Amino acid sequence: MKYSGYKGKILRVNLTTRKFSTVEVTDEFARKYLGGNGFAARHLFDLVDPKIDAFDASNVVAMMTGPFQGINIPTAGKYYMATKSPLTNGYFDSVSGGHIGAQIKYAGYDGILITGKADRPSYIFIDDGKVEIRLAEKFWGRLTGETQELVKEEIGDPNLCVSAIGPAGENLVRYACVITEYRAAGRGGVGAVLGSKKVKAIAVRGSGTNEVSDPEAFDAWMKWYKEEAKKVPALATGLPTYGTPALVASIGKMLGAMGSYNHKTEFFENWENISGERLKKEFWDKDTACPACPIACSKVFSAKSGKWKGAISEGPEYETIYSLGSMCGIDDLGAIIKGDSLCDEWGMDTVSYGVTIAFMMEAYEKGLITKENTGGLEFNFGNDDVMVSHIEKTAKREGIGNLIAEGSLRIARTVGGGSERFAIQVKGLEIPGHSARALRGMALGYSTATRGGSHHDPRPTGEYAGVSDRKAVEGKASWVIGTQQMTTIGDSLVQCHFLERLLGFTLTQKYVDMINPVTGFGYTFQELVDVAERILDLERAFNVRTGIRRKDDTLPRRFLEEPIPEGPSQGMYTDEPTLNRMLDEFYALKGWDPGTGIPTRQKLVRIGLEDVADRLEQGL
Repeated sequence: MKYSGYKGKILRVNLTTRKFSTVEVTDEFARKYLGGNGFAARHLFDLVDPKIDAFDASNVVAMMTGPFQGINIPTAGKYYMATKSPLTNGYFDSVSGGHIGAQIKYAGYDGILITGKADRPSYIFIDDGKVEIRLAEKFWGRLTGETQELVKEEIGDPNLCVSAIGPAGENLVRYACVITEYRAAGRGGVGAVLGSKKVKAIAVRGSGTNEVSDPEAFDAWMKWYKEEAKKVPALATGLPTYGTPALVASIGKMLGAMGSYNHKTEFFENWENISGERLKKEFWDKDTACPACPIACSKVFSAKSGKWKGAISEGPEYETIYSLGSMCGIDDLGAIIKGDSLCDEWGMDTVSYGVTIAFMMEAYEKGLITKENTGGLEFNFGNDDVMVSHIEKTAKREGIGNLIAEGSLRIARTVGGGSERFAIQVKGLEIPGHSARALRGMALGYSTATRGGSHHDPRPTGEYAGVSDRKAVEGKASWVIGTQQMTTIGDSLVQCHFLERLLGFTLTQKYVDMINPVTGFGYTFQELVDVAERILDLERAFNVRTGIRRKDDTLPRRFLEEPIPEGPSQGMYTDEPTLNRMLDEFYALKGWDPGTGIPTRQKLVRIGLEDVADRLEQGL
């Protein structure tokens, strides 16, 4: 290839036939789709029938890299996974930290496409150009950390990079995740899709390198990054000191926008008990970091006393403190650490699990679920024993865990009683700890996001920082589009979104200045915007073919009709007429049909997706 950052091929593994092949990555394809997110979106649109069940053998799991992996770029020690989600039924992707992204590149590939279904539990082993499907029956049923170590032992390489699923993935829990070095490709159920394919793990090692196009310009950018990052408080001191739990004070106390008791309120009276400051002072063991990242936002915490003494986890992050903590009315950090650790080991997304448990607690409070359903247990808010004990039950689909494994929307449709109103999800994906009532951008962003309730499609950071007025309606559509473009480019580079504090909360010229020295693309800013729009509209087109329309771009009724009842953001919410005003503006700016939310032919042709327009018109 004339462009740098790429190996020019993607490995394709067919588990049914046990055959391997490669798909060429041309210069034109790389420049058009960039990597990671873009590569996966194009291949999944082409390869996956949107009408299939996510657990059908023909579904594809894409494990991708971008041009930045294997070059020691700060915040790019990551990998990307995508599939048709068993939770949302649409296009879904998740990014995780870990050395395996660089190893895929070093092994000579830009990514892996996994299709078919193995007849017995298996794992994929990639050793430079050699690819094997090995039996994993002796690993089946094992926890994620144990599985990674056992695979390393079998291969005889303690430094081998291994991504693994836990029993939750094996048992098709709809929000099962993939764990790599205790980092999670967490949301949307990609671990369950691997489980349906009988894939326990993916192990990769390589001996190659990855190169940049213009070393001198790249070195100049790296120098600029190191100097400028020191001037950004969040990157220089906040995240390195406390990690994301620092947000508990700023969001929970100062803003009063941390969902609590299943979002019946957003001011958690015991916020200080679960704060980042308390975590650091009483529970901290050490800092950890993704490969080549100087920020080291991740921490290892352990409970040194109390009911949950001995519990230890790499985490919890802010989202987990919200989901297993305030959402469930739990203020015991020991319980949250224990829950975080168990979710990682059993292989489940902490956000979806915690928010689903919170829904169960409110349904129990309202009498829609009773002791007869729960085996005699009281699903009361604040019951940390129930939250912790049902992680294993959910992973095994035992008792009521079989229902919890389905996620909040499916449970609501099962128990009825108007409970869908307080199922805190969008398009089936449970909402993380960033308020759709206190932040107008997140109200519109969640509604229009490909994944639904994800804070990594739109981003809340700029509204927290005051760059965009969180209460404003006018101009919010343009802001949200800019944040979605930024996250899409970040996911195509497979780079951490924390760099937004340095490069811009929306897509800016600084992203172009970072990409061109590595790839040699010579992008203009408008060309990069078009790359982002191309990928976003591909995702939307995938979802359109599953039946997604404007009617699905909405929020839970609780958010549309119930103002925040107390605290600094008291009275805030986005009602349906206001949301529709923002949607109208969003669709107009995006070039989507205002009645259906489908990208127009004119828009798709302009960004180089004429074939996608043809297929949508033909109903294919």
